[in-house]
Amino acid sequence: MDIKYLSDAKGTVTGVFIPIEEWERLQKQYKIGEQLPADSGQQLRQELASALQKIKRDDSED
Repeated sequence: MDIKYLSDAKGTVTGVFIPIEEWERLQKQYKIGEQLPADSGQQLRQELASALQKIKRDDSED
């Protein structure tokens, strides 16, 4: 298995990347579903809008 560890700027491991083929095998083996929350799209839009507003505020302060 080709596992890649993700880390932040300080070197702290923050996640793991595995190839999609391996993920699909694990899903079948452990009966893992891919159910996303019904509002996941709305939540993402809200977070992006908030981030854009923050960037605009930061730019206007310069």
